[in-house]
Amino acid sequence: MSAVAAKAGARLSSRAISKQARALAATPRVAAKPRASLAAKAMIVTIEHEGKTYEVECDGHDNILDAALDAGIENLSYDCKMGVCMTCPSRVTAGKVDQQGSMLSDDVEEKGFALLCCAKPLGEGVVIKTVTEEELLDEQLCA
Repeated sequence: MSAVAAKAGARLSSRAISKQARALAATPRVAAKPRASLAAKAMIVTIEHEGKTYEVECDGHDNILDAALDAGIENLSYDCKMGVCMTCPSRVTAGKVDQQGSMLSDDVEEKGFALLCCAKPLGEGVVIKTVTEEELLDEQLCA
């Protein structure tokens, strides 16, 4: 390539870059929305089961059943892990939980019943007590 051609190519390349830079500078900037933290804050949930009290760490992605099983709590009643079979009943005695996907009726949830497989803590201070299936079904079906 001749020196003249190289010089012309450099100017052309420089002009193209300059044109792109001006276009980018003229583009309106929008502040990015803050992303939710990838690592959800871990919360301590107190579980009362068969006369014993356990404290388990539960992040915003875990349901309380999975956190309890990971912590080694034995003899927890559960089956489908989808909120359908109602074999993991409990009663929330303090704090609040989110139960999206649960088959419990609204009035039963308002009375404090929860399914461990669907319940996720909505903050610190959640205390949950396991109950029998019969106790839950009496409320769900007979109330």
